[in-house]
Amino acid sequence: MSFVFRLVREEGGPAPVVVFEDSTSPGYVPLWEEVGVYDALYNSDGKPARDVSRSIAYGLDRVGEEAALGRLLPPSLSMGEAIRFLEDVNRACVIHGSARIETR
Repeated sequence: MSFVFRLVREEGGPAPVVVFEDSTSPGYVPLWEEVGVYDALYNSDGKPARDVSRSIAYGLDRVGEEAALGRLLPPSLSMGEAIRFLEDVNRACVIHGSARIETR
């Protein structure tokens, strides 16, 4: 099962519009906890994206700068994928700051 991070925006239609969606493995949870992005990712359902963008950016900096954090990942997962995921989430939160977060 994967973790899904989604940004939705109300645009006056019958249903909210998904403006961003990405998923990642739950195997990254120890890394997310260590770099301080766990709450921003997993406990942000319903919040505006701008409320978590700073935390995500900080965690992204740590992941990119501290190679030793790779020890927290199972062999099947990569730091490159962790960085890609956080970069994409951060970019989306900045671009769509007023969008509402949905997590699954």
